[in-house]
Amino acid sequence: MSDASAQAISVNEAIAKLAELRRYMEAIQAQIDQVMAEIEEIKASTSVVSELRKEWVNELFMPTDRRGHIMIKVTPVTKERVLTHLGMEYFAELSLEKATEVLSLKEKELKDVVRRLQEELDRVVTMYKQLQSAINAALAQAQAQKAG
Repeated sequence: MSDASAQAISVNEAIAKLAELRRYMEAIQAQIDQVMAEIEEIKASTSVVSELRKEWVNELFMPTDRRGHIMIKVTPVTKERVLTHLGMEYFAELSLEKATEVLSLKEKELKDVVRRLQEELDRVVTMYKQLQSAINAALAQAQAQKAG
């Protein structure tokens, strides 16, 4: 096998690895987007708990879906306790203060997940750029050898 064909195989393998890294980067970014959306949901819930602390809240409109196509009017509003998702399929009726603590803890944990995913994405992007540079250099070298 000549050096040129060995180099062509390694360049082809590197190009395949580049495509694999791109798919992995896209998957990581999708995970980051999903976790960020969950953080926004938690912030919205925290905002509702904050509103419940106000004296003037005597009715709520609860959406039946994320877009609010249908809303249900809720009266009277129980302002002292809320049903809070603890994780998996577990819920507990908690005071507003305790519910806020649970939401804060969830948000902190999710932000940590985003941080770790971003670190992984940064690592993979660096690998991708290094491999891309190596491929470009190999192709330029091969082109120079053909011309010379």
